[in-house]
Amino acid sequence: MMGGVLGQLERASRLLSPFLVSVVLATVTALPFHVPGYGQIAVNAALIAAFYWSVHRRDLFPAYAAFGLGLWQDVLVGAPLGTNALLLLFVSAAATVQRAFLADKSFAVIWWCFALVAVATSIASWAVASALNAIFLDPAPALFQAALTVAAFPFVAWFLAQMQHTLLRLNVQ
Repeated sequence: MMGGVLGQLERASRLLSPFLVSVVLATVTALPFHVPGYGQIAVNAALIAAFYWSVHRRDLFPAYAAFGLGLWQDVLVGAPLGTNALLLLFVSAAATVQRAFLADKSFAVIWWCFALVAVATSIASWAVASALNAIFLDPAPALFQAALTVAAFPFVAWFLAQMQHTLLRLNVQ
């Protein structure tokens, strides 16, 4: 009886790991640093995580996980509730649709596709912020954030890949 409960807890923790690690990444990148304007250009780790898990392990990161991660990011950065949630939901859906295309591609191709997604997401986020503020905001911070996020992708993806391999190795044993 006790082994069954512990086994179920272990399985549940493995299934929740991608979402929980994504929440931690989003939280760390949203921490306030005493750098002027940092919040506008911080790396969007939630975007990286949602894209990565949607391409590589959709079974462990369903659409509602992307939506929940986006809501958490909205709360952390003070964005209108639902903005990042909808953006990450669209990113998750787009990555899922392209899974078959990306399955046998090199990391460079996946990185290029992520760059397109990051730029599109930043432009959409900038457009929503401009519309909600009823002024034309400077797009430079949004594009700079996209560039930083694209530059950080290999490092965050490597970390997530290591975690994925650990989860699979534990799953086999």
